[in-house]
Amino acid sequence: MATAAAVTPAAAIASAPTVPIGPPLYVLNNVLPFEAPTLSTGMPLPIPGAPNGPRYVKGKLLPTNMVPAIPVDSALPSTHVSTPLPNPLTSGNIGTPELVSPGSELRAATPGADLGAPINRPEPGHLPVLLMPSAGVSAPDIQGDPDATALF
Repeated sequence: MATAAAVTPAAAIASAPTVPIGPPLYVLNNVLPFEAPTLSTGMPLPIPGAPNGPRYVKGKLLPTNMVPAIPVDSALPSTHVSTPLPNPLTSGNIGTPELVSPGSELRAATPGADLGAPINRPEPGHLPVLLMPSAGVSAPDIQGDPDATALF
């Protein structure tokens, strides 16, 4: 059971939809005095989730969470950048520095809004009391664990 729980996050990252991107940087070989870098990465495809809709709270006239925040799940795809480093003294290369970033999970939420009514809830035998109108905005949220390693 513990093994299945440990494998699940890695499987979710691997199965997250991405569009591979491999820009043709080799065309720069005609312009640059050294060999062009190589880049392989991907573009994440965000998947919107179900918003936590408005809720009625006892004693309030308007529901809370009137404009709900929408959760969005995605994955940051793995990225690999490398370029041969020319040796200024000879015609060879010193080495190939690389920048590698493994894929990671990404969660985000859009901003939401909450409004307060300018009157309170009417009670039997009493008129509603005027209140100061209120409004609130929930901050957008983003959570991820990006990582990168430089190799030479």
